[in-house]
Amino acid sequence: MGSSAVEIEAARWAFDTAGRDVGAREVLARGALRPEVLASWIRSREAAVDAARIGARFLGHTQEVPPVVSAADDVFDEFVTANPGSGCSLVLLDAGSIVRCRRDDGPGLAAVLDGLLVVPGYGYAERQVGTTAATVALHERADVAVGGAEHYHWRLAALAGAAAVVTDPHRGEVCGAVWLVGPASERSALQLPLARVLADRIAERMAAQPHRRTRAVLEALERVRAADQWVLATDGDLLVSSPSFRRNSPADQRVVSDLVLSALVLGQFGQRHIELPSGECAEVTLQPIHLDGEVVGCVLGGGPTRHGEVAETPEAVRRQGSHVAPLARRDYTKAAGPARTHADAKVRANRELLSPYLRARQEVVASIHHGRNHLLIGEPGVGKRTLVTAQFRAAYPTGRVVSVDCSSFTGRYGVDPVRGLAPTGDGRPQLLVLSGMTTLSPVGARQLDEALRPLVALDTPPLVVGCVDSPAVDATSPYGLLLRHFHEVTRIPALRYRADEISELALTVLRRVAGRCSLRLSLQVIRVLEGYAWPGNISELEDVMRYVVARKTMGEVQPMDLPPLCFQGGARRMSMLESAQCDAIIQALYESNGNRYKAAAMLGIARSSLYRKIDAFGISYIA
Repeated sequence: MGSSAVEIEAARWAFDTAGRDVGAREVLARGALRPEVLASWIRSREAAVDAARIGARFLGHTQEVPPVVSAADDVFDEFVTANPGSGCSLVLLDAGSIVRCRRDDGPGLAAVLDGLLVVPGYGYAERQVGTTAATVALHERADVAVGGAEHYHWRLAALAGAAAVVTDPHRGEVCGAVWLVGPASERSALQLPLARVLADRIAERMAAQPHRRTRAVLEALERVRAADQWVLATDGDLLVSSPSFRRNSPADQRVVSDLVLSALVLGQFGQRHIELPSGECAEVTLQPIHLDGEVVGCVLGGGPTRHGEVAETPEAVRRQGSHVAPLARRDYTKAAGPARTHADAKVRANRELLSPYLRARQEVVASIHHGRNHLLIGEPGVGKRTLVTAQFRAAYPTGRVVSVDCSSFTGRYGVDPVRGLAPTGDGRPQLLVLSGMTTLSPVGARQLDEALRPLVALDTPPLVVGCVDSPAVDATSPYGLLLRHFHEVTRIPALRYRADEISELALTVLRRVAGRCSLRLSLQVIRVLEGYAWPGNISELEDVMRYVVARKTMGEVQPMDLPPLCFQGGARRMSMLESAQCDAIIQALYESNGNRYKAAAMLGIARSSLYRKIDAFGISYIA
């Protein structure tokens, strides 16, 4: 097992008293220490490790459980259950030398490890505690045993341990180390082989993780399965469904499957009311699939709605609030069905009505994950390119984004408009964003069309997203030649339809343009921003924030700091969307007898959002 304790103490004396190089050479000449242990001693001394004080610090717990930690939890539990009385403790350190999990077989050794701060969440790197089996194994990327006086820290000399590195089977890199710890008096030659066995089991469990995810998805499908229901389950890659769902039209199947995928990506679960391309309506429930405390999938259950009758609201009540906008009774629960479903259907329908940007984002997320080319339309400056780029980065952090500004593309022959795109060779996803397509000339559109066609023949074709700065598609325009390259069309709502997001958007833009200036927005300023029409959308919002930053460097922004344009224009006529939103709010207030708490719950939005919309629409109601 190595040199005796006396030889090691003599080596330590030479190491501590002689010069750095002389002491190291003398220790090596004596053969009292293995080279890897001596190298760790040298690194510990260079890091100024205090041999009389444990330097471990609490670094916190990760919000998401890494695969190596969940696998180690299972393997350690199985070992402790199958081998009671082993007298050892099992510790897992991740690649950053942070203790992630620990299992003890006895209270005595557990108390010792607690006193030495071998506790989950604490950093136990070599520069903090010196030489241990785990620190040497992680540094050398090799299995090693260290015990007794071989530890650099004298308080660890009572321990004997062996560590084996854990290699990620999918990436082929070291992701942690298993540290088997016991008393130094019970040091055994079997510690290192046992640590290797445990590390191999953890690696095998990690290799089986994808299969466990698949089993979890299939089990969730079976739990929700019903004879008359649609059931879908996905983990982001695999999508399984019930036979009853597969009897729907392909267009309906695609809409529902997109909903499941976007719910998983965005983390938005719960009940939904959806309108299908076939004209049917459906009520579905989206639930997360958990595995080892992590959301690994989404399961959908539900089916088409049964139409029912809804009681009419008395005319005297219906007419209240008609001074705000022309009010005709809109039945948002017509597609609900049973009485208990009416309220839930109204919540889901109104949530989509009051948050049109949410549906647009869900469609973009689904297209990115399914690899469908997407055409985004909307007024200039609504953030089309920002939306698709942010969602693509979230889905593929290592992906490549190539942007083509069609307004600067002259259409000269001999110039490749998409020259930035080429096979990456490493399978990295690519995104091609075509912005300003409305400015294309006929010659430019034809050349761009010729450049896009060969991209389909690539082994991994890029995702193409076009941005049209108009609220509708005009197939007679030059860019109409490119419409055949897109599978989906989504309208991004203008900023005036996103009053709930203006305060958050304004703060985000202010932080970006303010630099080192310390500025914050007052409540009065937010109300002014929410009441403005924003014909220039987010681009105009950025200009306003730059105007504020140029005139104020710190403190709270007040209405007087805003440009005059924010106060121009009288009351504008409501659009159809705003009228529908206003009607939904008024109807919720009627049904809740003016209780805004209940009205917000009926609408499926936060109370603060309801208050902002009531002020924006000028709704007055007395129960």
